[in-house]
Amino acid sequence: MTLAIDPISTSSASLRGAPSDIPKLTPQNSDRLALGLLVIQPSPFCNINCDYCYLPNRTDTRRMDFEVLETIMDKVWDSGLVQSPFSLLWHAGEPLAVPISWYEKAFEIINRNPQAKDYVIHSVQTNGTLLTDKWCDFLKEHEVEVGLSVDGPQAIHDHHRKTRKGEGTFDKTMRGLETLKRNEVPFGVITVISDVSIDHPDEIYDFYRENGITGIGFNIEEVEGANETSSLGKEGGHERVYSFLKRFYERNKADGFPLNVREFQNAERNILEPGWCSDPSGNYYNQEADPFGMVNVDCFGNFSSFSPELLGQPTEKYGSFNFGNLISGSLFDATVNEAFQKVLTDIEAGNRKCAETCEFYDYCGGASPSNKYYENGSFDSTETHQCISTVQMPMQIVLEDMESDLELHDRISPILEQAHPAEDGRSL
Repeated sequence: MTLAIDPISTSSASLRGAPSDIPKLTPQNSDRLALGLLVIQPSPFCNINCDYCYLPNRTDTRRMDFEVLETIMDKVWDSGLVQSPFSLLWHAGEPLAVPISWYEKAFEIINRNPQAKDYVIHSVQTNGTLLTDKWCDFLKEHEVEVGLSVDGPQAIHDHHRKTRKGEGTFDKTMRGLETLKRNEVPFGVITVISDVSIDHPDEIYDFYRENGITGIGFNIEEVEGANETSSLGKEGGHERVYSFLKRFYERNKADGFPLNVREFQNAERNILEPGWCSDPSGNYYNQEADPFGMVNVDCFGNFSSFSPELLGQPTEKYGSFNFGNLISGSLFDATVNEAFQKVLTDIEAGNRKCAETCEFYDYCGGASPSNKYYENGSFDSTETHQCISTVQMPMQIVLEDMESDLELHDRISPILEQAHPAEDGRSL
């Protein structure tokens, strides 16, 4: 999963300068933590059936009880993890498959806490097929940030994003998009790049321009959860991804950059604003790798941390990615959970390896743990297809463009040509 990340005031111990035998996390040493993203799944159900989706149980229509939501929020507020504003992402299958009446009650429960107005930033990721004028009224009233999943022109979108009857969802998604525009609800788009779209950057670029889409994030099709293979995992996949991104960047530049592309914006900010997403130690803050930086809760109160894609997924190596249940316990029950401690130990070990070996570590902070696990078989690993495609390639493209404009022709970028930790005296 690729997420736009904002720095927060505290985070985990620095990987550089920290001993390799980091002590187990306990409530007594948890003052290094802060919540950045709370993902709540009101129901696992999805009304469509995308074939690259990583989520299991998408036909399960069970819904979170309000008593469960109330308990979840009480435990979050009582945890001490809320130190600055955080995003509450309504996510699942399809969150809008749960009716507006449920959300009206849910928001009332959340807003009972006097901190909610200043600390909770609501957002929703939707396939758009269920959007109506009434939904837009609700989203505007509560200032909910909207992400719309659309993969491009109809032939591309409908190839993977189908109904349970096998029919394409493009027309319904576009009706949802037009409903958002008609009601003046701001939104951004998430596009999954797969084998059917990778060779068509011009068509996808033109589709965005023609439909007034200006904010975009690219998710390169990933091996995660129920999606055990990627259509881009074949030989030559990296070259095709680079060609797509490069051509898209060139089209956008030629038009004066009318489109805000998450991957390129993050790359540019990393280059021009060093430290924009750093923790107090000065290292890049990777919210997915920080314990409790992300908290992910299903409709039964089971929770995980780290990458949201781990929640509810089966695993032989770690026993379970569910680290506790907020109905009967607290978030810090995870600290005595053996699976949690094993996951945390391996994530931090993998990140130390990234710090030692990767020139992009200072602009990434160790990549997504879920991608490491599903691509490499272990959190204690390094480079993934996801980090190559969404971190390394965009930075290379932006750097090449900047250096061309500045007439710099060094073989290695002067921005990336810097000492690795072992060379500058800092221990790992």
